Amino acid sequence: MMIGAGGGMLFAITVLDLLPHSIGNERGSFVPLILVGFASLLMMELLQGNGMRQGADGLLGVYLGMFTHAFMEGMSLLASYRVDVQLGLSLLLALLVHKVPEGITLASLILAATRSRWLALLGSGSLGLATLFGGVVMLLGAGWLSPRWSHAVLALATGVFLYVSASHLVPFVRSSGRIQAGLCFFAAMLVYLLLSLFGYTGVHSHA
Repeated sequence: MMIGAGGGMLFAITVLDLLPHSIGNERGSFVPLILVGFASLLMMELLQGNGMRQGADGLLGVYLGMFTHAFMEGMSLLASYRVDVQLGLSLLLALLVHKVPEGITLASLILAATRSRWLALLGSGSLGLATLFGGVVMLLGAGWLSPRWSHAVLALATGVFLYVSASHLVPFVRSSGRIQAGLCFFAAMLVYLLLSLFGYTGVHSHA
């Protein structure tokens, strides 16, 4: 159910907040970077193959893909704060909900492949460190990069989050066969939509 709620929240934030900021910002349009973010994650997954069937080599590819994704999340979080504080808070909430099932998924894959709980814990925890590292890189770069770069990173992250929510989380909810997961997905979307209508998210800044 947490994956369903996290998926609904991430999808709603991507469509209601990140897309409008990327398409209609006053510093120019970075719409092509949305496609770049979406396509890059798809290509990465095509290259890494299926870790469940390819043993240790495939697992390494899965891990590198998830690590890169987590790094991008950290960068996008700091970029969103630079663009709009409320947008940053909304994205932080979505990432907190999304991180738990993501870590559990990676830990399960590592445990199944290596039978080592220590490696599973280490791999799962490293995703959090990757997110933190991405935020630090963005923070250090903010001193000498123009604010325009924050919008560029945000557009790139929009494509990444759109891919993750639509290609991973939605199919997971469908394949789970549990109506509770679907209800949590819709409930999270509805809650965020209502919050946006009453101006409690970053959506109102586009009015």
